[in-house]
Amino acid sequence: MRVALVSQEYPPGAHGGIGSQTYLKAHGLAARGHEVSVISYSFNHEVNEFWDGPVRVIGIPGFENRLAVATELAQWITYSAEVAVALAELHERTPLDIVDFPEWGCEGYLHLLNQTEWNHIPTVIQLHGPLVMLAHTIGWPEIDSEFYRVGTAMEGACLRLADAVFSSSRCSADWCARHYGLAREGIPILHTGVDSRLFSPRDLPKDSRPTIIFVGSLRGNKRPDLLLEAACRLAGEYPDLRLQMIGQGEEALIEELKAKARAAGLGELLDLPGFIERQELPAYLSRAHIFAAPSTYEGGPGFVYLEAMACGLPVVACAGSGAAEVVIHEHNGLLVPPGDVDALVNALGRLLANREEREAMGARARRYVLAEADSETCIKRIEAFYLEVVAGRYRRQK
Repeated sequence: MRVALVSQEYPPGAHGGIGSQTYLKAHGLAARGHEVSVISYSFNHEVNEFWDGPVRVIGIPGFENRLAVATELAQWITYSAEVAVALAELHERTPLDIVDFPEWGCEGYLHLLNQTEWNHIPTVIQLHGPLVMLAHTIGWPEIDSEFYRVGTAMEGACLRLADAVFSSSRCSADWCARHYGLAREGIPILHTGVDSRLFSPRDLPKDSRPTIIFVGSLRGNKRPDLLLEAACRLAGEYPDLRLQMIGQGEEALIEELKAKARAAGLGELLDLPGFIERQELPAYLSRAHIFAAPSTYEGGPGFVYLEAMACGLPVVACAGSGAAEVVIHEHNGLLVPPGDVDALVNALGRLLANREEREAMGARARRYVLAEADSETCIKRIEAFYLEVVAGRYRRQK
């Protein structure tokens, strides 16, 4: 197949879950003999085309060179036009068999509106964390905002016009089926999984200090403040406790976290190394004792959880959203109610106090990833889905 993956996020220019999945899809499909191109955002505002190993990457700028784009909605609409042009040009020189978009940012909006019988390219959309879900669960964007009204109109149109929709989680699929009138049974659950060879337990000694590790964006809905509060309360029992938070985020929030640790007289508790390259992350995870990310809500499955599990760590996450699809309570981790600091303290304290239970959960976490979320197996499932769509055998239920 000749496959085009469209994603503003693509390493090394971006480090989110969509970028990680796009990278794994691109290289996994290329390794299986498919011709893969990625259309991504160009951060230097110029068209750049290069080869990332066997994958062709085409970086395209947004509309910024012609218009001072001041709102996110304007960026969504104008960038979708740039993507449509880039896809049409790529298809003209290398006829495509299938195009894959994320739902986020509605990058496929103009491409899908412009599809007719004579220029049709089979097009699929993967759900990661839809706008409608975020608005109703974490309060962003506000439901009475123009961004929500127009953004969800665009999101719904893309999902209805696509030849097929698949989802990284049941959670995201349920939200879109309910709010956009899609047939839930027509949305298969498929994702790339994680590279279990890269993310594997390293032959390294555990940190001499009991270490809770967090990896992700340091922003409000990920609740690093809640995790720090829990760690401060546990520090009385574990004076040498360390909370390591890896990632970039909101500068004001990061400064608040530092100030809170200092005010508690626990300046040595909080470790903020910033962004760590993907290749180096397994070593950090392997040296830690517990992974914790008490996000208010996750579309799921949450690849930081799977990466930590692949490295043999027990995971503490919040119940009630997509993370609970991979973190099985009392089996490979512990689930706590979102926003409940007492429950979070109890879960972390339980794992800190019991090495045997901690290691048993971590071993089960690793086995879960190998059985259910290894990228090589997951890519084969996505490949089979693509082939069904390309061959016209996939009959979407609308």
